Amino acid sequence: MEQNVRVLGVVPYEGMKTLLYNLAEEYPRVSMDVFVGNMEKGVEIAEHYFHTDYDVILSRGGTASILQGKGLPVVEVEISLYDVFCALRLSNGIRGKVAMVAYANITISAKVLCDLLNYHVDIFTVESLDALEPKLRELQTEQYDTVLCDMTASIIARRLGFNAILITSGIESLRKALEQTLSLCRSHERLRQENSFFREILRGQAGKIAVLDNQNGEVFFSTMENLAPELLEVLRGALLLPGMEEERGLTKHINAMRYSIQARRVLFGSKSYTAFFVEERRIPLGSAQMGISYLSRQEAEDAIAERMQCLPGHELREQIRYFAGNTAPLVLCGEDGTGKETVVHLLYVQGPYRGSALVSIHCGLLHEKGWNFLLEHHNSPLLDSGHVIHIAHVQSLSPERRDQLIGVLKETDVCRRNHVIISCVSQEGEQISAEGAQWLNGLGALSLYLPPLRMMRGEIPTMLHLILGRLNANAPHPVLGAEERAIELLQEFHWPHNYIQFQRIVEEAATTAPGQTIRAEDIRRVLQKERYECVLSPATKGVCAPLDLNRTLAEIDQDIVFRVLEELDGNQTAAAKRLGISRTTLWRLTRTAH
Repeated sequence: MEQNVRVLGVVPYEGMKTLLYNLAEEYPRVSMDVFVGNMEKGVEIAEHYFHTDYDVILSRGGTASILQGKGLPVVEVEISLYDVFCALRLSNGIRGKVAMVAYANITISAKVLCDLLNYHVDIFTVESLDALEPKLRELQTEQYDTVLCDMTASIIARRLGFNAILITSGIESLRKALEQTLSLCRSHERLRQENSFFREILRGQAGKIAVLDNQNGEVFFSTMENLAPELLEVLRGALLLPGMEEERGLTKHINAMRYSIQARRVLFGSKSYTAFFVEERRIPLGSAQMGISYLSRQEAEDAIAERMQCLPGHELREQIRYFAGNTAPLVLCGEDGTGKETVVHLLYVQGPYRGSALVSIHCGLLHEKGWNFLLEHHNSPLLDSGHVIHIAHVQSLSPERRDQLIGVLKETDVCRRNHVIISCVSQEGEQISAEGAQWLNGLGALSLYLPPLRMMRGEIPTMLHLILGRLNANAPHPVLGAEERAIELLQEFHWPHNYIQFQRIVEEAATTAPGQTIRAEDIRRVLQKERYECVLSPATKGVCAPLDLNRTLAEIDQDIVFRVLEELDGNQTAAAKRLGISRTTLWRLTRTAH
């Protein structure tokens, strides 16, 4: 009787993981576990899990090449001609300069397709991983906006501020690789049983285990799925070198975790290693720190990869690059949904403080204890240096607290020691709110305005194709574009919640579209569900502006107040009279607006 085949998938993006799991259901002999990891991280995952009980590794691109060089049984998922065509087809609807940056196995096929289909994509071949970033920076100086590339280049490109279309592996490429896997797997039964035996013994130990090479501090073996860099540095500092004690114990606090560590020196052949047995426990977060969070560079880059499609225009990306290199305080303004958080992440990963954490202070979540912690505690992030500090939702602060915080930032030189970014929501028709202007003047800050989507309608076709490029990584059948009328409908819509709303609408239309093209009727159906009503405003010359009813009554009241004030040129007495409320009530509504 044939044995089942155990496959370890190490893939560069989540969508490929989903497709592999779906495809595995067609093969009853295949038992598959799939993890997401690219290049070094992917190699770590493969080396960590493979010997537990797997026959073969299924991977792609540079990760597969590295694993093959380590002597592991690897089947590589190839990028087919159709996969390259899908990426080129998406790029054909994008404005601005478009380039493909990839290895020769991709660019050769791409050049043939461009010649046959008359696609205008500049194609650049790189020969090594080290050549990727220099080539992308060169394209940056040549005013390229969008790059077609694999996962590794995509991460670098997004960090540099490019739009990136990932060249994904389609279902047929995965099917071919799985067929090769079944052909490759025959008989590693004895070796697998032996490895399984020893790994089970190790797994029976209390806590988690990490074994480090005493000579170079590299991880030889670990049962920890994600060995945090901070913990790894602690372990490297506790290596038991020859001549030291055989065992020792220590306790460390890292971020919100407490680690109890037992170290033991062990020999394997002629080499010396230190085995660490680690127990971890989360330290409860004090309520005083509610509203204050810390983000690592990797977490920020992951967020950028998910949301980058929401930021339009070459000019905006150039401004972000400029402000990232300038550590003067910055006031970030824009309407609801214009991507302020994504811009902060870009400023952080492109700036000089990306080696430290990104500190976010959400003013709307700061209660009395949190406020006192921020201003008075010795662990307050305002006492740190060399960080990016994002003070968000400043419109939630009372005038008294706003004055107090501005005063503290000035008196303690927080803006000199850190890159401070203030973000606030502006209303339709204004570039900066009154609250934002107070921060701008109080700190002598620079300002960056994020335009609403209705001012960037010409970018909608490009953003549509970029979003489709990301969605296709998770879909068994790619959506390659939209009808001309469908795009016109998107350009005619008012978009009160801007890019966040646009991305949601496109995702729903693409998910429910019956074919590879989004039709006008798909867009109409999705937009009808937005359930907007209109109010007339002379400022729009009789054009109906949408009033979003999918909110609380208080938020709708605030919206109406601002519309009437705009119509009456800010005359609060006339606005209160028209609305039938007192000036005190009008003032309260405008002060509590987000």
